[in-house]
Amino acid sequence: MKKKDKKEKELACEAKGLSDAAKIALAITGVGVVAGVTLVIGIDRVMKNIFVHENWPDEEWSSDDWAGEDLEN
Repeated sequence: MKKKDKKEKELACEAKGLSDAAKIALAITGVGVVAGVTLVIGIDRVMKNIFVHENWPDEEWSSDDWAGEDLEN
């Protein structure tokens, strides 16, 4: 009986170790998700402040007018 009890205790300890590892993994994953969401929201707000709320000039940015200019002078 003693060997059986010892085996059961070892299995219980191993199972507890797995659950502790799972808790740690979930905590690390949770912190990573929160940090990622915070970063995305922060960058989104900064980009909106820079590019949406600025008064950009009303000129065509895709024109090739500059292509014929001599840029070496």
